[in-house]
This record gives sequence, structure tokens and C-alpha cells, in this order.
Amino acid sequence: MLKEVSPNASSLVMSMRSIGYSFNNAIADIIDNSITAEADLIKIQCLWNGEVPTIEIEDNGKGMSENELIEAMRPGSKSPLSSRSNDDLGRFGLGLKTASFSQCKKLIVKTFQDKLINEASWDLDIVQEQNKWFLDLENSKENTTNLKTGTIIRWEKIDTLSNKNKEDAEETFNSMVSNLGKHIGITFHRYINGDKRKINFIVNGIKCEAFDPFFKEKSTPLPIELIKNQLISCEIRGFTLPNKNKCTEKEWDYFAGEEGYLANQGFYLYRNGRLISNPTWFGLERKSPKRKLCRVRIDINNKSDLLWQLDVKKSSAVPPPVVKRRLKKILRSLLSPAERNFNNQARRLSNRELNPIWERAIKDRGITYQINRNHPLIKDCLEKLDESLYENFQKIFFLIDNGLPSEGIYADYSDDKNINEIEKSDLDYLIKLSSEMINLLSQKEDFDRERAKMSLRTDEPFKKYWEFIEEKI
Repeated sequence: MLKEVSPNASSLVMSMRSIGYSFNNAIADIIDNSITAEADLIKIQCLWNGEVPTIEIEDNGKGMSENELIEAMRPGSKSPLSSRSNDDLGRFGLGLKTASFSQCKKLIVKTFQDKLINEASWDLDIVQEQNKWFLDLENSKENTTNLKTGTIIRWEKIDTLSNKNKEDAEETFNSMVSNLGKHIGITFHRYINGDKRKINFIVNGIKCEAFDPFFKEKSTPLPIELIKNQLISCEIRGFTLPNKNKCTEKEWDYFAGEEGYLANQGFYLYRNGRLISNPTWFGLERKSPKRKLCRVRIDINNKSDLLWQLDVKKSSAVPPPVVKRRLKKILRSLLSPAERNFNNQARRLSNRELNPIWERAIKDRGITYQINRNHPLIKDCLEKLDESLYENFQKIFFLIDNGLPSEGIYADYSDDKNINEIEKSDLDYLIKLSSEMINLLSQKEDFDRERAKMSLRTDEPFKKYWEFIEEKI
């Protein structure tokens, strides 16, 4: 015997509120619907209103009829197994409801189509009180507004800030709104810059700027790899970002992103041009400083969502076995250019500098760094010492060589911090030292003054400031 057992409305709605959306992911899920509705302008208004915040997402898409609105408001309005148009960014037919309910208790949808305005709302207080899915549906009325077609989503009773005091709640709200523009800028950057259909996004009157994590103007693109069969269509392309010395300081800091180069290496998964997941190596590699300039774009369509295990929030996915095997096979070719750049930087001490302060040597147990006793200034100093002071200096050198804080340097370098930047107040001393070094090198038989300059300009710490030094000596 079959018996229908309907879910308890008040319990189910609380479960729907706890799926785990962040504020940014919730807004992005609403935006997906606007893009599917063919909008090319999406405006988001976030107002604090004292202690009664509201959010409105307005688009100029094709809008909905009354029947379409009712279906859109229905939880689970479309099966993930149903066929979708190629541009559809939806997934389970839950996004509008679950994304909204995760942030607020009242969802109002007003839509414009065929010279009519249709409006409906969910109030979760009523759903819990009545234990029924009572949708408040307004009668259709004539559209006398300037918005001929489109939809406005409005969130009221935003209770996600209710556990904070007034000052903290307002500060948190303003911080969330500030970060929202950045999230839209990277999640939908291919729509903003016109790689896909051109769409403008505006948050509280400010136009969102695209953040392309691949820095295509100066990065080195790798050949495209395709994975295609009856079930999967997948395009993979790696990018090796430029070294710090190949771009301006502003560019370097900008493309690091807030998390930095170390965190932002890896695969970037896009579904129909929309960024799905934070950068990850999908467990195939660990994030490492020597790979930090490697970013790989993966493009999929909406036909293989089940195979990719795309979640309800559209914020994470798992590559199917056939894709993961291919990624593992080509991973070395994707990583190699970035690793070569990293290794070349390390080799510059021995390959490019004629008089390095530090010597780098490869030994059986690893790599060692030690002060170069043959550096002209150090050698000149040691030769003037008596035997006792000479021995003391050798002890000091030994302590410095073996006390190098390599782990701290590694950690700072991984975080893209500036290491041993010379203060402006020390530049005059550096110029004086440069002049002394040139005079000292010029005394060697095979060195004239110009060759001494050429040698010095490849040494640290002179190399970084050479243009400034050269003007003064």
C-alpha cells in the first residue's frame, strides 16, 4: 500500500535555512536566475535602515507570468535531471528559495512582463505558525513603472545578524556589502568583461569591476586540453602568471588577491562561465610556493552536474574519475612552467651574480647557504685582521651560516611579503657603500671601473636600487 507522507512544513523550512550559504553565495545564486532570464543589468541595493536591513536584487530580464512566478516560488520547482538551456545557471530549482531563506525570513518577488506586475511572497513566520506552505500571491496589476520587463527580489526580516548587538550588526552588514562587490567581480568576471554575454552589475550605486585571476595581459597561456565524450565536455587551460619583476608593484599586489598567491594557485572551475569553486588542486597536489604562479581554468557546461557532484549552493564540485585521471596525467605540464620560474629565481645567486654575499651550494643532505668569504669587501676586511680577530670572525660567520632562519624566510616568501627592503633613510649609506665597492673592485688587475659597476649592479642589495644608485655615483 502506498501512502503519501508530506513533509512537515515548519521543520522543512528550518532545514532549508541551514544548508550553509554564505551571504556572498546566496546573492550569487539569485544572480544566476537573473542571468538565465537574459538580464544585462543587475542592480543590488543593500540598506541598513536602522535595525531593519533590506536587500533588493533587480534585473532587466524577461520577467515572469503569474504561473511562472508561482512555479519559481515553489520549493524544488525544477528537477536537476530536467533538460536545461545551454545558458541556464540553475541546478535544483531551489536556489531562489534556499538562498533567500538562508539570509531572511521574508522573500518578496515582484516581476514585470506583458505590461503586468505579478507579485508573491513567502513569510516563514506564517509557514511555521500555520505549518503550511501558504504563498501570499497578489493579484496581477497594470505596470505603470519604468521597468518594462524584469524582476525584483526583496529580502526582509534579515535575521542572520540578530545575535549581534546594534553596533556589531551594522558593522558586519557594511563589511558584507563591501565584500559583495569583490565576490561578484571574480565570480562573474567573464560576464562583466564580455567574455560571455556582457552584463553590468551595480552594488549600492557602484559598478562592479571584473577580477580576472589569470592576468591574461602578462601571463603565459598553455595549450588548451579537451576532455569530451557523450557525458562530459570539459576544457582545461593553464596560465603561468608573471614573476614579481615582470610586473608593477600595483599589478603584483592586485593579482595576488586578498588570500595571496599561495592560496590562489590551483584549478578554477567554471560552469557556463560562472566561477563555482575556490582554487584547489582537487587533492592531486598540495599548494606550494614553487607552484604559486600556476592557475588553471576548467570550463564545464550544465549537462554534467551530477557527474561533477555540484552542490545545491553551486560553490563546490568534485571532478568525475575520467576527468581526474586526465588532470593527473597533464598536471606536470601545467605546473612545470611555474616551477621553473621559481627554481630559476633560486639559481640566480650562483648563475648571475659575480660577487654574491651569499653562496648557494647543493650537498648530499640538501641545499646550504653561507656567507661568501671571497666577497671583495669581506675578503678585504679579513685580510686586515690579526689572527685572534680573524678566528672570532670565522666563529661569527659559522653562527650566521648555520643560524639562517630558513623556515621563517620560507614562510614570509610564501606570503609574498617584501623581505629585507631597505629603508629610505639607509639609501645614502647604500650609495656610499656602492662607491667604496666600485673603488675596491677597480683595484683588481682584470677590473676597470665600468666592469666594476657591471659586477655590482648584479649583486644584492645593489641590484634592486641600481637605477637610483647609478644617478648618484
